Amino acid sequence: MSLRTLKTTALAAVATLALAACGSGGGSADDTAGAAQPGENEIVIGSTNEPTSLQRFVGGSSGVSQTMTRNVYEPLVAIDVDGEIVPALAETWDISEDALTYTFHLREGVTFHDGTPFTSADAVWALTEIISDESVAARKSDLAVMDRITAVDEQTVEVVLSAPTRSLLFYLAGVTIVKDGDTEHTTENGTGPYELVEWAQGDYLTIAPYEEYWGDAPANDGVTFRFFTDTTALNNALLTGDLDLVIAEDSPDQLAQFEGNDAFTISEGSSTTKQIWAFNDRVAPFDDVRVRQGLYRAIDRESILEAVWAGRGEVVGSMVPPTDPWFVDVADTHAYDPESARQLLGEAGVEDLTITLDYVAGDTEETIAQLLQSDLADVGVTLELNPIDDATWYERIYTNHDFETTLMGHVNPRDMLWYANPDFYWGYDSAEVQQLVADSERAGSEEEQAELLSQANVLMAEEAASAWLYLEPQIRVAAAGVTGFPVDQVTESFYVADITRES
Repeated sequence: MSLRTLKTTALAAVATLALAACGSGGGSADDTAGAAQPGENEIVIGSTNEPTSLQRFVGGSSGVSQTMTRNVYEPLVAIDVDGEIVPALAETWDISEDALTYTFHLREGVTFHDGTPFTSADAVWALTEIISDESVAARKSDLAVMDRITAVDEQTVEVVLSAPTRSLLFYLAGVTIVKDGDTEHTTENGTGPYELVEWAQGDYLTIAPYEEYWGDAPANDGVTFRFFTDTTALNNALLTGDLDLVIAEDSPDQLAQFEGNDAFTISEGSSTTKQIWAFNDRVAPFDDVRVRQGLYRAIDRESILEAVWAGRGEVVGSMVPPTDPWFVDVADTHAYDPESARQLLGEAGVEDLTITLDYVAGDTEETIAQLLQSDLADVGVTLELNPIDDATWYERIYTNHDFETTLMGHVNPRDMLWYANPDFYWGYDSAEVQQLVADSERAGSEEEQAELLSQANVLMAEEAASAWLYLEPQIRVAAAGVTGFPVDQVTESFYVADITRES
């Protein structure tokens, strides 16, 4: 028995008890009784982004999307590693001439992991669930345009819209399908190339190939995601052979031990991860655009990026990464200018301002928070630091909007569109931006859509809807011989079916 198998077996020995403690997030211990098990060519991946639950439509955490979307749960259409819309559970689709009716033709022979056939009823239920009154999905408002969702027959779903939306397929790529009425998020309700074997919260999540999968079989015998809160421990696990791959390095300090070492490969690609200092724009003094602009100009973003990434990544001035077709370089709209910052704050009548920064504690976050605190002190603003945990952030900030400012990395693609939703946690409310985004959804061409969203991008930047700090590079480190993983991160999902390891 290899060390890898020994370690995996030892982990599995405690998994039943751990999974039973997961509550609604992980199913029951009985759910794994008949599940497949990983084989010898198992890939072990290290991550600092653990799911908070297996609920697919809960905002504020990308961990479930990273580990489960396209791997265990599948949507009607998917976004591939190149950022393109591709067929998934829907093999083809038709769009009516007025762009108000989408007809999805489902694949035949697809089964859930318990053997239950996948039909149009499951798709109708999943699409209806995400726009229900009870839904807290981040994309709920984007998909509310779905006016009628019906099963034409067992293999056909018709979606009728209240208004055209050019982004519908993109939005639907984030809506994974489970069995009709299944709200328990059990181990057998996916259709993907893998089925969930074990989830020991705070430790690891294991998936194994589903033998009856409708598509190509995975290139590996299973994947275990191991979760770390400390990046030093994460990289030590890679160095000692306990991991095959680290999904994302969050600091250049960790790379020196791998550079020039033939036992490892380092890839640097594009990401969609924006580090932002978000204001609660619905409350004073952040409802005053001059205050937001002044605070933004007080920040030396170049120094922050250098401190965190040592020259990698790039300073940004909005939520739009260069890979989006509506990217406009607005990084200098509110360039570092302490004197201008003091002037704007003075014009707004703000003196001796004290504000609170809530953030999920971590090495990177601590570095950024300390630099923000120092920069703001230079313009007479006191920043009080309040580190919290993930659960508190989700409940108090994302859900209840009970905060002044917060630090958060946003990985979602095309998430600038959330600035058109005044109910989103940062509370930015611009009628002009909302109109531009609405018009972009009715655009007659992709070029027209890009032009309208470019205008929204510029306006958001000018009004400092948030303080966007930088775009992270996507750096992965793998053991030599591990191939098939995506270099760029253009979607929340980390698709693992192509990853393999040479003997």
